[in-house]
Amino acid sequence: MDTPDSPSNKDKSLSGMRAFYLLWVGQFVSIFATRMTNFAISLWAWDLTGNVTGFVLVGVISYLPSVFLSPFAGTLIDRWNRKLVLALSDAGAAISTAVLLYLFLTDQAEIWHLYATGAFTNIFGVFQYPAYSSVVTTMVPKDQFARANGMQSVVRSASGIAAPLLAGVLLTVIDLPTIMIIDLITFFFALSTLFLIIIPQPEQSKESLAGKGSIWKETLHGFRYVLDRKSLTAIFLLFAFSNIGAAFVYPLMTPMILAKTGDSSLILGMSRSASSVGFLAGGLLMSLWGGPKKRIHAVNLTFILQGMVATFLFGPAWSIPMWLIGSFLISSANPIINSAYIAILQSKVEPDLQGRLFGIENAITTITYPLGQLLAGYLADSIFEPGITSGSLNSVFGSVFGVNAGAGIGAVIAIGGLIGIIKGFAGYIIKPVREIETILPDHGIAEEATA
Repeated sequence: MDTPDSPSNKDKSLSGMRAFYLLWVGQFVSIFATRMTNFAISLWAWDLTGNVTGFVLVGVISYLPSVFLSPFAGTLIDRWNRKLVLALSDAGAAISTAVLLYLFLTDQAEIWHLYATGAFTNIFGVFQYPAYSSVVTTMVPKDQFARANGMQSVVRSASGIAAPLLAGVLLTVIDLPTIMIIDLITFFFALSTLFLIIIPQPEQSKESLAGKGSIWKETLHGFRYVLDRKSLTAIFLLFAFSNIGAAFVYPLMTPMILAKTGDSSLILGMSRSASSVGFLAGGLLMSLWGGPKKRIHAVNLTFILQGMVATFLFGPAWSIPMWLIGSFLISSANPIINSAYIAILQSKVEPDLQGRLFGIENAITTITYPLGQLLAGYLADSIFEPGITSGSLNSVFGSVFGVNAGAGIGAVIAIGGLIGIIKGFAGYIIKPVREIETILPDHGIAEEATA
C-alpha cells in the first residue's frame, strides 16, 4: 500500500512553494467555514449561559488536553509522516462538528456538549500547531520563514474577515446545523489538497540521534534541549506570562461587546470582522516585509503597543468606532508577534526536533491561558462587573470605564493589556531573550563548521 509521499505518488504531487500555496488555499476554505460555525455557536453559548465564566469555560476545557499532550504529540510528529498528522488533526475537528450537528438536529445540544467536543477536538488539534510550524521548515527556504508564517496568519485572518458577518446574515435565513454542514463539506476539500502535495520529512540531525529511544525518552530529551538553552527557557516563560494577559483580553472581547450593546450580534460581527482585518493586515505586513533583521524587536515592541491599545483604548471604550479600531489594532499585532517569534524558533532548532520543540513550547506557554481565562471570568463576574456597576469600585473605576453593564469586563481587559506591556519591557530587560538570536546559532551551522 502506498503512503501519501511514496515514490508512486510523488510524480503526481506538488512540492516546494507550489505545495505550500496549495496547502494555504485548502486551509483558507476550511477555516472560513469553521469560523462561521464558531461564531454561530458562541452566540448560542452566550444566550444559554448569560455570564462570562460559563462562556469562557468552553475555551478552558478545550485547552486542557494541549497542556498535557503537546510534548508527546510533538515527539510523535518527529516520528510520523507529517502530512498524515495534519490530516488526522483536521479529521478530529470534523468529527466533533459532526457530533454537534447531530445533537442540534435532534434538539439535544447542551452547554456541556461544547465542553466535551471542545476537549475531543483539542486532543487531535494538539498535533496541528507543532506540525504546521515544523512543516514550514522543510517546505520553505530559511530566509522566507517569517513570510511563510505571515501567510499562515493571513489564512486564518482573511477567513475571519467575512465569516462573522456572513454567519450573522446567514443565521437570519438558515439555522446553525446548516452552517455546520457547510463546515463539514469544506473539511473534505482541505483534506483533498493535503493529498495533492509533498511535505518532505526532515533529515536526522546529531542532536536528534543523541536522544533516540522510546517516546518517553525522546520527549524528555526535548525538555532537556530547552532547559540547556537559557534563551529558549526564558522566552517560553515570558510567553506563558503574556498568555495570562491574552486570556484577559481575547475571550472577554465578545461578552463585553454583547453586554454593552444589549446582545447585538450585528455589532459583534462588525467587531470580529475588524479583528480579522487586523489579523490580515498584520499577516500581510509580515508576508511582504518579513520583519526586522533582529526579529526579537518585532516581538517586544509589538507587545508593548498592543497592550497600550487594550488598556487605554479598547477596555474603556463605549462606542462602535473605538471598538472597531481597538479590535483592529489588537489583532494586527498578533501575526507580527507570532510570525517573528516562530521564525526565531524555526531558525534556531534542528528541523527533526521541531515537532517536540513546538509541542513543548505549546504546553509551557498555553498552560497559563486556561488559568487566565478562569481568573478573568471570576474577576469580571464576581468583582469588577458588580463592583463598578453598583458597588464600591464605582467611585474608583466608574469615571474611566463607565457604570453600565460591561464596564467591569472592560476593566479586566485593560488589566490584560497592562500584562502585555510588562511582557514587552521584560523582553528587553532579560538578556537571554533580548539576545536570543545572537546566543543561539542557526540550525546546521555547528554541523557545517565541523564538516
